[in-house]
This record gives sequence, C-alpha cells and structure tokens, in this order.
Amino acid sequence: MIHYMSSCQGELVQKKFQVKAVDQKGNVLVDRTISTMRNGFFELWLPRDRKIELEIKGLNRSAKGTIETFNDSKTCITTFQLR
Repeated sequence: MIHYMSSCQGELVQKKFQVKAVDQKGNVLVDRTISTMRNGFFELWLPRDRKIELEIKGLNRSAKGTIETFNDSKTCITTFQLR
C-alpha cells in the first residue's frame, strides 16, 4: 500500500506581522500582530460570505489584496507576496 503525504513549508518561520482585515461594509475584522507558525504560515478565521481587504505588514514590506469567504472560495491562500 502506498501512502501519499504532502506538506507545505513557508519561508518566514515564526515571524511577526501586522495583519488587518476589513470587510466590504468597512467592519474591521482583524487588526493585530500575528506570528507565523513553524511551517511559515499563519491562520485567520474570518466570517463567512464576505469580501475582505487584507493587508499584511512586516519585515519592512507589505502585501495587500482581496480575499473572499463564500462557499466556493479557497480556504488556503498562498498568493500574497511581501514587497
């Protein structure tokens, strides 16, 4: 029997970032410092059925973009790049 395992490893392990998430109505959902985990990623739990502007700042760089939390939305987003 063959078992397949996959895992992802981010580059920025246990680093702190300022994360701000604001929904389409202007409600601030998150505005705090979040640390990446040992795998280099961080988790955000956000309300369903929202379009959210996400801003990430840290290491003298930043990333901005829009994410969505609808039924057909992706639950793992790895496309934000700090510039």
